[in-house]
Amino acid sequence: MKIDFHVHTCRSIDAVHNPRQIIKYAKKTGLDALAITDHNRLFPAREARRLSREFGLLVIPGIEGGNIAAQKHWIALGISCQFESPSIDRILSSIRNEGGVSIAPHPHTRLGYADYADRGFDAVEALNGSEPESNIQIRNPREIPEVGGSDAHALPMMGFTWTNVDADGTLEGVLEAVHRGRCTPGGTSIPLFDLLRFYPLYVRHRILSEPRAALSRACRVIREIRALGTGESHSTVVEYPRIQGEQYSSP
Repeated sequence: MKIDFHVHTCRSIDAVHNPRQIIKYAKKTGLDALAITDHNRLFPAREARRLSREFGLLVIPGIEGGNIAAQKHWIALGISCQFESPSIDRILSSIRNEGGVSIAPHPHTRLGYADYADRGFDAVEALNGSEPESNIQIRNPREIPEVGGSDAHALPMMGFTWTNVDADGTLEGVLEAVHRGRCTPGGTSIPLFDLLRFYPLYVRHRILSEPRAALSRACRVIREIRALGTGESHSTVVEYPRIQGEQYSSP
C-alpha cells in the first residue's frame, strides 16, 4: 500500500483544503490511504470510515499534537479520543494503550523530537516532504520503523512523499504493519515550486476570504504561546473550533 501518514486539512489553522478535497486528490495521485493529522484536532473515526467507503481509499484517523509554534510535535494514528498531558511520555503511553501508532514527525527541526528512539516513539518520519534538512539528519540507531509523510497543507503539496506499507488494506492491518516495521519511506521531498504554491492559496482562502476568523486564529495562537511561556498552560492538545463551511476551492 502507498500511504501518506501526514496530511492537514482546513481544520488545521495553517492549511487550505477540506477533507473531501484532500481525499479526492489523494486518490488521483495514486495513494491507497492517507492519515489526516490536523493540528490539535483528532479526525473522527466515524467520519474516516464514512469517507473511506465513499471514496474507496482508506482514511486513517490521526492528530498532530503540540502547540503549532512553541512545542515539539507528535503524531498519533488510530486512536479514538483526544487527551491532554504536559508529558510526552504520558502521551506516548496513552497512544500505546489505545493500540495506536505514535510517529515522531520532522524530528530534526525546532518542533521535532530528535531523541525519538529514546522517547519510545513507534516510528520516525524519516522522509518529510516539507523538511529536507530534517531528512538528511536521520540516523535511527535503534532502527525503529521509518515512515514518510508529505506534511501537506494544500493540494499541490501532495503526491510526492509517502510510505510503502505491506498491509491488507484495513486500519488494523496498517497499524500492525507499522508496528512490525513492514514499511519504508517512498518518494521525494516536495519540489520547491509546489511547496511555494501553498502561500498564495492560504492568503486567498484563509486570510482574504475570512479576515476576522484569520485574526481570531492568530490571536489564539499568540495567547497559547504566551501561556506556555508563563507556565499557565497545562494542555498539550487543544481543540480548535470547527471551521464553518469548509468550502475552499482547489488550486
